Amino acid sequence: MRILVIDTGSSSVKFSVYDIPAGTECFASEIERATSIEDALALVPAALVKADMQSFDAVGHRVAHGGERFVQATKIDDAVIAGIEACSSLAPLHNPPALAGIAMTRKAWGNLPQVVVFDTAFHHAMPARAITYAVPEAWRQASVRRYGFHGPSHQYIMERVADELGTAATQLRIVSCHLGNGASVCAIDRGQSVDTSMGLTALEGLVMGTRSGDIDPGLFGYLNRTLGLSIADIEAALYRKSGLAGLSGIGNDVRDIEAQAAQGNKDAALALDVFCYRIRKYIGAYAAAMGGLDVLAFTGGIGEHSANVRSRVCTGFEYLGLLFDEEHNAKVKLSGFEAPQLQQVASRVKVLVTQTREQWMIARQTYALLKKE
Repeated sequence: MRILVIDTGSSSVKFSVYDIPAGTECFASEIERATSIEDALALVPAALVKADMQSFDAVGHRVAHGGERFVQATKIDDAVIAGIEACSSLAPLHNPPALAGIAMTRKAWGNLPQVVVFDTAFHHAMPARAITYAVPEAWRQASVRRYGFHGPSHQYIMERVADELGTAATQLRIVSCHLGNGASVCAIDRGQSVDTSMGLTALEGLVMGTRSGDIDPGLFGYLNRTLGLSIADIEAALYRKSGLAGLSGIGNDVRDIEAQAAQGNKDAALALDVFCYRIRKYIGAYAAAMGGLDVLAFTGGIGEHSANVRSRVCTGFEYLGLLFDEEHNAKVKLSGFEAPQLQQVASRVKVLVTQTREQWMIARQTYALLKKE
């Protein structure tokens, strides 16, 4: 079965064609920096025709937020679309573009089955102690709780680690670090996501490219009283003007920030310090939550490519039995989906780095759902 996968961002569209169950990627492309997401999506059918990839059997979509309703891959119909729209207030930057992608593919290939895979689904069985905010019951009744994101990536890392180590995921305590412009850490305890750094929205947790991560919620009232900022003003700044970009003053690209830090830029150096410190705090917390740690895994653009960040994050975890190998780390040059290990021989904790395969996971889950019919 050939499956077209659509991953729609705020101004870009990633799209691929996979042959499943063979697992072969037949085609992959991305349309970036379009005037609007609608303009980007309008280019997809022609790009597929040009690549002679217009023949496929189903379409799989990535949607960030499924709320409490969607806990697994789901076949798209009008009711499902309405459900995704209802979740858009929880992911205002992510769900609307995904809905635009669904609208485009239903118009272009309305005769094909279409499936949506949710970022939140992998985390749906997290225990109550991990998902519950200490807020009034009326808020909790209104679905205010922690959900988590990057589910396809964290699930893939769990499976890839287990395969690389020749050990069942049900025998491993894994901390998966997806570090990119969006970043999250996930505690995977013997095959189950038991906690993750993102929460109700994709704003909670780690410092990210332009997102703040964890803040004191009292900040909203304080900035309103002192600077006259509205909730919308503050929320927009926390999503788009904070994180590495807000700290460094030079943008959100870690490569640029590392280069400036090496040249003595104090703001860039602070940005890296805060970024890595937050990751280390979550790793320590999740090791405590799981009663130990067997594997620490890195993925995402920063996790895959920044030896500096991996070194900063891993140094100082000797008390957990993690002995990091700086020489191995410095030599990592990923060319495919290999998963090199970065720990010393005597280390009890394994450290791996690998490319994530979110679109492949979407294709695989789409195939699995349709095969049941």
